[in-house]
Amino acid sequence: MTTVQSIVGLFLLVFGTFFSLSAGNLPVAFLSLVGGFVLMSLSKLVEFQQGAYLRALGVPVTGDQLQLIIKYSPEYAIESADFNVYPESHKEYALIHLEGELYLSVQVFKNVMTQVENEYTFRFPGREPISLHRTLSLYKGAGLFDYGGLAFVSISALNLVGSICEGRLLLNFAVRGREADN
Repeated sequence: MTTVQSIVGLFLLVFGTFFSLSAGNLPVAFLSLVGGFVLMSLSKLVEFQQGAYLRALGVPVTGDQLQLIIKYSPEYAIESADFNVYPESHKEYALIHLEGELYLSVQVFKNVMTQVENEYTFRFPGREPISLHRTLSLYKGAGLFDYGGLAFVSISALNLVGSICEGRLLLNFAVRGREADN
């Protein structure tokens, strides 16, 4: 429905305005111009509302939505006092907020990660290895997923916490159980 609305709005905007101006009818040209913009704007608002409604119902993010989220996610230089981030040249990576989780490209963890087919194992200094299986789609609670040939991992699945400081994302080990008491 929104596609039809967008097409009609574009048609009204371009052809309605053009033919009205060529006929010398300025009020109709103005109405065509405004009407075209209104129809196209309303179709975008309906698309946004549909996406919000589906997320409220718990429906998984679509591929198009995921692409936009990744594209517009803020990028940060990644640092950690607990392990070596790859590469050390402080390349910036997108911090992606999806389904209540924060995700980073697995490339950040290349120095502490090994991959065998769909299984990724993360070996942080002084910690037990963490093995995650890559899924081909994102779902709520996914620890590691693939999108467009790139793998993204949840920082909480790696028992890490992140904090943003001066344009950098600082990753540290999460405090757990008895460690919190000390």
